[in-house]
Amino acid sequence: MANWTLDQLKQELSKRPTVKGWVLSREHVQRRERYFLADRQTLAIDQDRNVRAHALSARIFVKLSREGRQGEITQKFFPSLPLGPQLDAAVEGAAQTDHLAWDLPVSPPSNLPTRKTADPRIAEDVERAVRQASEKIGLLVAVKRATQFSSAELFISLHDRELHLSNGLIHRSSQSRVYSEAAFSMSRKNARGQIESDEYLNTTWAVGLDDLKLDALFNEASDRAEHSLDIKKPQSGRYPVVVEADVLAMLFNTHLSHLTALNAYHRLPFTKPGDEFIPGAEGDLITLSLDPTLDFAADTLAVSEQGLEQKPLLLVDKNRVVATSADLQYGSYQKTSPTTSRGNVVVAPGTLSYGELLRSEPLVLEVLQFSALFPDAASGTFSSEIRLARLHDQVTGTVTYIKGGSLSGSIAENFKSARFSKETAKKAHFDSGNSGPGQGYFGPAYALLSDVSVVG
Repeated sequence: MANWTLDQLKQELSKRPTVKGWVLSREHVQRRERYFLADRQTLAIDQDRNVRAHALSARIFVKLSREGRQGEITQKFFPSLPLGPQLDAAVEGAAQTDHLAWDLPVSPPSNLPTRKTADPRIAEDVERAVRQASEKIGLLVAVKRATQFSSAELFISLHDRELHLSNGLIHRSSQSRVYSEAAFSMSRKNARGQIESDEYLNTTWAVGLDDLKLDALFNEASDRAEHSLDIKKPQSGRYPVVVEADVLAMLFNTHLSHLTALNAYHRLPFTKPGDEFIPGAEGDLITLSLDPTLDFAADTLAVSEQGLEQKPLLLVDKNRVVATSADLQYGSYQKTSPTTSRGNVVVAPGTLSYGELLRSEPLVLEVLQFSALFPDAASGTFSSEIRLARLHDQVTGTVTYIKGGSLSGSIAENFKSARFSKETAKKAHFDSGNSGPGQGYFGPAYALLSDVSVVG
């Protein structure tokens, strides 16, 4: 059985005359997964898993006979299989591609800073972190409520990473990740004596345990489940709409592509320095930056996978674009200096409170949860079915719960008169496979968007 080492892979790459460079990424994941169910009004562990995973991928650059061109490929390598055939296939595959040539830094950066990316409590003892979080979940489930607890999940993982570049850079880091969800249901008899019920599922991601906010997760899920039967369908029209930080995080992270050299090079929607971020904005003017230094945030890191130190970068200042995010590859393509290309999206807060946003118009629709929000990176549009919302009527002083119907809009139009809350929130999100870089956000906890289309 093959069992080669990372050093052997590097040595073999160095021997290949056609190979001009490489980026090797290795990750070891230790993940604990717990699934909880209700057992006679008490919390029971339905499944308890301990998962360990290893992954090694290589981005390999090869020389081509055509001047100014190179081949490249990204491929997974498996230490349990012979190295030679895997490397042969990768180099041959890279040679079949044709890309504009670019180079990694001649020498690696020195004295890279240490970022706070792994919660020390998780790094020291994943099992203890799981046990303590489970105890907290047990206390929250035991709270007497009008709703019934349905289920919960808790995932806590530690991702140990190594980055090896052909220029000699070796960088090691760790990141903790925490995911939890809680589901509560509400049941009652209707006027015909029939049982009707509905369930509300609440989810959250975090990097550190202090940002997990289990109390808010469970209490909010129960409260919203309690009102899930007292609902009406929305009337079609255009509304001022309040959205929460999770929605803002997704929209801003998606729209960030408009500020990148990648989009400029590929002739995708691109907003250059000097232009307005939101054309004709007249509400709270957006100030937005990329910050890879935030403690325990989803996209905090010291160095990019291309070997460049990552520092805070101001991209938008009061709605005026002031910089372009360019990694080494696309900075080279565009013949501009590379900048920070990774980091958490940071948006400056507004001046109004959450309550003031809700009272700022006679009728305000507050979306509590979308079924699934679909933002389009190219057009800046977004749409979704409304899973649950509240309609705040300042004229009658009533609050009506809303479910169903669809909402659609665009960043260019609906953010023109946007107002942001002075309350802030820190959000993290990772893909469902729990691998790859995350999306981080720190900014307003709420925003009031204008003239949003709702179809009942």
